[in-house]
Amino acid sequence: MATPYSIAEETLGISTAMRGNPGMNSPVRPGPNMYDQGGASKPSVNTQPYNNQRLAEQNMLQNIGSAAPQAGVNAAGKVRASSADQSNSEKKAQDFASQRMAEALYANQSGSALMRMNSVMQSPDKAKFMNDIATGKAIAEGMSPDLGAEVAQKRQYG
Repeated sequence: MATPYSIAEETLGISTAMRGNPGMNSPVRPGPNMYDQGGASKPSVNTQPYNNQRLAEQNMLQNIGSAAPQAGVNAAGKVRASSADQSNSEKKAQDFASQRMAEALYANQSGSALMRMNSVMQSPDKAKFMNDIATGKAIAEGMSPDLGAEVAQKRQYG
């Protein structure tokens, strides 16, 4: 079969590559379109199926290319929403604890009982107070009050 290309057209690519200049070659082969591989350049061929397949592939690639960043943004949004929900629940728990503390302080005449207990804990009467608590606890558990006093003494020096 005779080729439609001249000798110069066929050897141009080889000679420029040998000179270290292959980037200067056109990727489009010279000559008539009947020697290319695609159906889009042939007037005697129904190119609709070929074009439909090519465009469907292009559509799929574009959809994948735009879906990847959207999926990343969606995942980051879910993480932010989860973090906000957790933060909100922690704040609600903290508010609830603060409210209960305020109610307890109000029930104890604005914390005066706590202040009295703190003053005892800072005074020389602390050892007697701790002994009374340990002794009372031992009696409540049905043990000898001496055991409670011993526990209090160990805590005082331990």
